[in-house]
Amino acid sequence: MKKIVLLFVLALCYNVSHAQFGKMLKKKAKAAVEKKLDKKESSNSSSKSENASGMVGSSSTENSSKTEYTDEEFKAELAKKYPNDQAKQDLYYQKYLEKKQQEAEANKPKSANSVSDEFLYMSYPFAMTKGMSAVGVDRVKIRRQMTDMGDNVDILPAQDPDYAWLRFLTTPELVAMSPEGYIGYELVSGMFTTKVGADRSQTLELGTGMPILVRGMLIADDVFVIYAASHQGGHAFNVPSYMHENDITILNVIGKGEQQFHVEWLEKAKPIVKEFEATLKANYDAAAKSTMDAIKMPKAGSMNSNASLVSFAKENVSKTIAKDGAKLLKLNIESNDWSIVKNKYTGRILYRWIKGAFTEKNKNNDCYLQGFLIKQQYNGSGYGSSQFGGVIHGQMPYGQKMNCE
Repeated sequence: MKKIVLLFVLALCYNVSHAQFGKMLKKKAKAAVEKKLDKKESSNSSSKSENASGMVGSSSTENSSKTEYTDEEFKAELAKKYPNDQAKQDLYYQKYLEKKQQEAEANKPKSANSVSDEFLYMSYPFAMTKGMSAVGVDRVKIRRQMTDMGDNVDILPAQDPDYAWLRFLTTPELVAMSPEGYIGYELVSGMFTTKVGADRSQTLELGTGMPILVRGMLIADDVFVIYAASHQGGHAFNVPSYMHENDITILNVIGKGEQQFHVEWLEKAKPIVKEFEATLKANYDAAAKSTMDAIKMPKAGSMNSNASLVSFAKENVSKTIAKDGAKLLKLNIESNDWSIVKNKYTGRILYRWIKGAFTEKNKNNDCYLQGFLIKQQYNGSGYGSSQFGGVIHGQMPYGQKMNCE
């Protein structure tokens, strides 16, 4: 019996010790595996010397910070890496500069291009034509932004707030001549239909390329006035045209939805836009005067001493321009001698001519410099009587407006 108990105790001790030994083996194996994995991970994270573009790499671990190079330092690194390949150095340096430029553009602060984020109300609805259909627009957004052309304001309809329906553009000249605190714009893209007249019973289609000019005035970030009128100039003399004051009509005010706001601004806007157009007119008149002052009567030539020819010219010019209500002011024959015209094939003389200049005042009391011709036909042995060759058209300097004084 004692032997049996002793054997049982020995077996129990063996099992316990074997189990403990197994646990020890598992722990050692686990530790060995973890050590191997750590070593592999460390090896992987330390390997990196060149990026995909062929440029010099800069990081040794995933979390390490990127080395910043100056342009000269980057060139030096490329020279070390590719000492015998100048083409590759140039290629990678160019890629480096392009990437640097892209990063600079990406990091630029975005300019605010939105004047209003909420929909604003129009005093009166405009009809917008898009495709084959027309819809009434009474709520819009105003977007102000800089484009290649300059500072512009886009009117975005509520029906399609991504669509630049009407675009107004300003120029440095318009800004300089705008009333203080406001900015004047000119419609450069888009069309619309509106009601005009005291009882708003007349329908009028307006847009670019039409006789009636449409402009806008930015009163505040969320207030924009649209007005129209007949105009003078069409950017003649390289300055903006101006609207005729008595013809100016305020078509719309874009702003908040309070009725009283629109009632007030439909009236308050009138003197503001009239002041703007008056400034544009003064600028236009000054440019026109400067240009007209430069137009001078051409000097008289030797043929001007022929009293018979001068008398003939004055008589015929006066009769011709009188048909349009103009009066002759002054006349000179410019030619020093006759110019002979021959047949280009036979060389036979056909006729001879002289030219002259005159100034006239038309029925609007505007003065112009004009030219004329006198011809004499060849009859085989000599020249016949003088014939009036008419007023010269389409040839500078004739046809230009000039200072009557």
